[in-house]
Amino acid sequence: MKRKYILAFIACIAILVTLWPVNVILVENEHENRVMFSKQVESGYTFTTLIKHSVHLTPVYEYYKIESDGSIILTGTKFVDLGWGVPSTYDYETIFADGMLELKEMNIPIDWLPFRVSSINNSKLFLNGERTVELNDYFDNNERMDISVERMSRLKYWIRGEIDDFQ
Repeated sequence: MKRKYILAFIACIAILVTLWPVNVILVENEHENRVMFSKQVESGYTFTTLIKHSVHLTPVYEYYKIESDGSIILTGTKFVDLGWGVPSTYDYETIFADGMLELKEMNIPIDWLPFRVSSINNSKLFLNGERTVELNDYFDNNERMDISVERMSRLKYWIRGEIDDFQ
């Protein structure tokens, strides 16, 4: 009888573990409606976009992190100069270092990030400080990359698996 309760308890734990939600970052090619990258991520996972500004021809970084509830937070941006297409008024912590103006602690939640890849801006994606993806190698000119986070059960994630076309 005691063994039956132990087995039932283990079964309940196994079910809870497989149904427990996890955050999965998705990078999609909107034009092809295709997931190019998916990976389970923990709270605090970061990614950064880098482009060459089309007018100033200078680098523009945008920094993001993923919260435990799956939300994406724009945490900051860094650029060389003010003018067309860059912030000129702001209420964020600002520092000037290494010849660049950096806005920090922005903490702006977004649902998803639509990002236009262009042959002009030499787009890059940095994944959690571990990898650099040269986006122009994977997207045609003016195609849109969408970055989002989906909360799904661990079981659904195991069945779906990871995708990494950025190899």
